[in-house]
Amino acid sequence: MDQNLERFLRYIKIDTQSNDESLASPSEAKELDLTRLLQKELKEMGIENEIDEYGRLYAHLAGVEGLDAIGLNAHVDTATEISGKDVKPQLIENYDGGVIRLNDEYKMSPNEFDTLKGHEGDTLVVTSGDTLLGGDDKAGVAVIMSVLDYLTSHKEVKHHPLSILFTPDEEIGRGPEHFDAKKFGADYAYTIDGDYPDHIDIENFNAAHAEVTFYGVGIHPGEAKGKMVNAISLGEEFDRLLDPNARPEFTSGHEGFNHCCSFEGSAGKATLYYIIRNHDASLLEKQKEEMIKAKEILEKKYPTAKIELEIGDDYRNMKEIIDKDPRALEHAKAVFKKLGIEPKHLPVRGGTDGATFSFKGCPTPNLGTGSYNHHGRFEFLSVRDFNKMIEIVIELVKA
Repeated sequence: MDQNLERFLRYIKIDTQSNDESLASPSEAKELDLTRLLQKELKEMGIENEIDEYGRLYAHLAGVEGLDAIGLNAHVDTATEISGKDVKPQLIENYDGGVIRLNDEYKMSPNEFDTLKGHEGDTLVVTSGDTLLGGDDKAGVAVIMSVLDYLTSHKEVKHHPLSILFTPDEEIGRGPEHFDAKKFGADYAYTIDGDYPDHIDIENFNAAHAEVTFYGVGIHPGEAKGKMVNAISLGEEFDRLLDPNARPEFTSGHEGFNHCCSFEGSAGKATLYYIIRNHDASLLEKQKEEMIKAKEILEKKYPTAKIELEIGDDYRNMKEIIDKDPRALEHAKAVFKKLGIEPKHLPVRGGTDGATFSFKGCPTPNLGTGSYNHHGRFEFLSVRDFNKMIEIVIELVKA
């Protein structure tokens, strides 16, 4: 078996699921199980590195003096939607393009998962149907480690100075916490955390969140006419005042949305939590204003009720920075051209650690990994695309 694939299979068997209810950093100590393994492997390659007090692993490999220092980042944690414990990968060699049976209950069909199309003859790594695979982002971790292994085994290959960063807690939005741009030391960087090898992601959502709490007016239901104000009903009415088409299930591409993630409470008190997303910062502000207006309408209609609205910003669209400093993009485009790849630039309908890194002084587009269908039991790795990503990143860092 190819040593790069062996490396990936070794990493995915380590449970590193992050925990969005923990305030620790990393949120789960088990994330360090993989981080410490990476530290050991880096030391065996002769690469200087350190794990800081927050579980971030920084490493540096000297290169040709005078060239830009290029950063590479991937995250060690896996998503919270489904377990990453006891991952039992299955290899589908020479995939025939048909249905893949994961177990007696779950199967994958290209009619349902477009990502399977075009992989005929490829070797795929799939799940047992009981867990996720962990390709997000252990495929990215394995790509970076494979590149470093190649460079340290082929010392005749001249390359840029490299800055490496492996982060915990990306899946719960805390990967960029405690990011130290000075310690990282990159002029620009790339997160290896996407899917398709021909993608260069340069724009993501601007992101905000909103929490709306409704305090109703309680009274015995037998005497409630004209007096009771039900907090649950207030919450439902608030949601109906927002643009009904601006919901995730009705949007795509550059279209933004308001997503009600949770609705909890009782007739006396109810709380709605929203995430607010838009690639256009000015449109995001209009979405916030729409929520403020909805609150004002309800306050006027129900003067005896109380409504609290808290809106906060989360992250911004990295395109704002990359447009001003396109070095990372232009360098990647030149490498893709050299390799005969026509790059695609699709809007990321989510966030990326690279967005925050960009606003902290290190422009950081996102590249693929060769893994697909992230965050669930239908995740899979294309060995062909994974190896292609290793080739791309090697060319990306060559002098």
